[in-house]
Amino acid sequence: MMINYQGEDFTETEFYGREILEAIQLTNKFPTPKKILIEMLEEMIHEQLDLIDKEELNNYIKAKKYVQTLTEEEVKNLCVEVKD
Repeated sequence: MMINYQGEDFTETEFYGREILEAIQLTNKFPTPKKILIEMLEEMIHEQLDLIDKEELNNYIKAKKYVQTLTEEEVKNLCVEVKD
C-alpha cells in the first residue's frame, strides 16, 4: 500500500520507518522478532501518549498495525530495510 504525504508517495516501510527503527533500537535485538517489535511499539505509544501531538502518535499506532500484518520473515526483512 502506498501512502501519499504532501504530494509524494511512500511505501508503508518508508513512511513508518522512523518509528519502526526507533522501536528496533530500543530492543537491542537485530533482527527484532515480530512479537517483540509489536510490544515495543505498544510501549512507546503508551509512554508518549501525552508527550507528542496526535498526528505523530497516530504514526506510531499505524506503524504497529502495519507490523502486525507482516509475517515473521517479512519483519526480518523490514528490520534490515529500515536499518539501512
